[in-house]
Parts: sequence; C-alpha cells; structure tokens
Amino acid sequence: MMLKRIFAGLIAVAITASMVPAMVFADEAENGTKETTAVEENETKEEEKKPAAEDKKPAEEEKKSEDKKDEEASEVKGAAPSEADKVAEQAAKKKKKQPFSYNWNGTTLTISGDCKMPSWKINEIPWNSYKKDIKKVVIKKGITSITSYAFNDCENLTSVTIPSTVKTIGDEAFSGTALTSVSIPNGVKSIGNSAFRHIATLKKANIPASVTSMEPWVFAETGLTDVTISNGVKTLAKGTFYDCNYLEKVTIPSSVTTIENQVFEYCDILKSVKIPYGVKTIGDYAFCDCAKLKVITIPSSVTYLGSNCFECSGLEMLYLSSDLYCDMRKSNPAAFAGIDINAVGKFLNANYMIVNGKTASVKYKKLKKKNQTISTSKLFDFSLRGQGSMIFTKKSGSKKITVNRTSGKITVKKKLKKGTYKIKVKVLATGNDTYRDSGWKTVNITIKVK
Repeated sequence: MMLKRIFAGLIAVAITASMVPAMVFADEAENGTKETTAVEENETKEEEKKPAAEDKKPAEEEKKSEDKKDEEASEVKGAAPSEADKVAEQAAKKKKKQPFSYNWNGTTLTISGDCKMPSWKINEIPWNSYKKDIKKVVIKKGITSITSYAFNDCENLTSVTIPSTVKTIGDEAFSGTALTSVSIPNGVKSIGNSAFRHIATLKKANIPASVTSMEPWVFAETGLTDVTISNGVKTLAKGTFYDCNYLEKVTIPSSVTTIENQVFEYCDILKSVKIPYGVKTIGDYAFCDCAKLKVITIPSSVTYLGSNCFECSGLEMLYLSSDLYCDMRKSNPAAFAGIDINAVGKFLNANYMIVNGKTASVKYKKLKKKNQTISTSKLFDFSLRGQGSMIFTKKSGSKKITVNRTSGKITVKKKLKKGTYKIKVKVLATGNDTYRDSGWKTVNITIKVK
C-alpha cells in the first residue's frame, strides 16, 4: 500500500514535470505567435507603406516633371520677351530718327537729322542773320532734301558737303554763293529751278545718272568750264547753261531727247557741242549768240528746230538732213533766222548699210550651267557697214534671249530648253558729222540650242 502511494506520487511528479515545459513551450509558442504576428503586422504595414512610397515616388517625379515643365514653360514664356528684346536691341543699334537740327560755330554750318529740311519763307530762314559769315556747309547723312532758298545769297560760302541720302535740291538752294565746284551725289533725283544760278566762281559740276529731272536755269550765269552730265537726264531744261561765258565744250548724254529754249544762249566761247542721236527737239534760241561755235551737226533723229536756233552764232558749217531742212523751211523757216543757210548748210550724206542675220548655235550642256553670250560676228553679216555708231534693238523673240544695244552681242539665258529660236533685231548706223543715219534695218537671226 505504501509502495503504491510512493509509486503514485512519483508518477504525479513525473507528469507534473513533463507538463511544465509543455506549458512553457505553449506560452513561448503563444508569445512567439504574438511576436510573429506583430512582425508580420509591421511587415504588412511596411509593405503597405512601400506601395504608398512607391506611389509617392511617381507623384514626386510627376511633380518634379511638372515643375520642370513649368520652368521650361516660364523659359519659353520668357523667350518671347527675349526675342522682343533682341529686336529692340537691333532697333536700338540702328540710328534713331533724329529731328532736324543745325549748329553754327562761327564759320561752318552743320545740318543734321533724319528728315527733310523744313520749308521756310525766304525771310524766315533761321541763319539769315549770319548768312554772310557762312563759309562752309556740312549736311549730315540722314537729311533727304535741301529746301528752296536754303543757302541763297550766302555770298562767302565756298564749300558744301551733300550726302547720298539727299533726293531733291530745291529752287535757288545755292544761288548767289561762292562755290567753286559741286559734286552732286548719286541718289539725287531732281534739281530745282536756278539751284546753282549766279555763281561766277563755279568752275566744275558733276551730274550723276540718278538725276532724271533738272528745272530751268540750274547752272545759268556761272563760271563753268567743265561739266559732266551722266545718262539719266531726259531734258535739258530752259536756260540750263544760259550765259556760261567760260564753257568751251559740252557732251550731251544719249538719254537726252529734248533741248529746250535758250539752253546754250550767250555761251560766248562754246566751241564744241555733241548732240547725240536720239534728240528729237531743239528749242528756240538754243545756240543763239554762241560766237565761237563754228561747226555743229544735227543728227537725223531731230524732227524739230525752234526759232532763231543759231542766230548770231559763228556757224560756218551746219550739218543736217535734207528732210529736216525741207520740213523746217515749210513749218518754221525762222529756225534758220540769223544765218545764211545756203552758205553754211551742209546736207548730211546718205548713209548706206547692208546687213543680214545669221544662224548661231549654243550647247545645251553649257547653257545648263550658265548664260551663254554670242559675239556680233556670229550673228550679223555686214556686207556694207554704215557710218557712225551702231544701235541694236530686239524687236521680237524669246524673253530668255537678249540683245546688247551698243555691241549687238546676244545673251542666251541659263536653262533655256533645247530647240530652235528665231528673233528679229533692228539695226541702225547713227551717222556722224557728214553722214546722216542709215535708217533702221530689220534682220532675222536664228539661235539653235542643242
């Protein structure tokens, strides 16, 4: 019995001992589970956070991208002002338009501005009170016109600088000054009435090709000995060189078609004047009282002579066409008043010219690269060449084929297609002191592009 109780006690102790680790283990397991769950929860939270963070990253990147775009946009927006600034800068670099102004230092008058000179009445010109003291005038670039009477009667003015920006010179602008020479710049288009009149000291003048209009009396009563008139002027207006007592020689440009009344009247020592073919009208008293003028040739292009053209001149020989002579005897016999036309009149001899056209070729390969020029000898066959200069004028044909007026050379323009081209050209021998013009001859020329 006793042994049973001991044995039962031992079994109870053993059972109790075996249960303690299990409980501990269970507790530990339970705690471990709890800890694991917490970790897992933390990990879950972290995992949840991660997508949020990952979501946040694109958002941040998107925001940065948007910020960058905003910056770029602001830069783009800033570009417009920048361009405007550039334009403004460029405009600022350009000379700003300045109003009219003038400066007087005691001897020199300087005119400035980006404009026309103002128009004043002759008694309201601002430098009138000291105009007798003006010796030099400098007109700065930018001034576009010299107003009428601007320097009229500045009797001690000996030098003037005219810029290329000037387009017009007004009436009597320099009349009554003491200029010795005047160089009118290329760019001036018109010269007003008596602009340089009454300047006894003026010896030399140059008129550029830009001048197309000259009013009457421009150089009247000056001391001119040398004058150059470039091609451009179509009319020598009334009295242009009236009473120029020192003018010996004048070459009239080929652009002139009309010589008006009194152009050379009282040019006492004028010995030579060449009238070009192309002049059609010579006005009243044009060469009246030119005592030293011994010989003059009137080209056959002239169809009208005014009254008293050569009165009181020193003419010993007047060459003119018989047609003009006959016409004037009928329509205006006063044209020869003051001269013995039977003694001095010399009819221009007939000017014979025989000319035919040729056929010329151009290589297409060369024409593809540049224009091709054909010499006169390959285009025209002169059996008899007329007297005087030659004039060639295209009458018809392709626009890509041009004819040089003085040389007769033909230029075929680049890229003209292959083919045969026919053109008509009018040819004239202008004649000379003893020969009239030949009259226009029309010739046919063939150009082959192959």
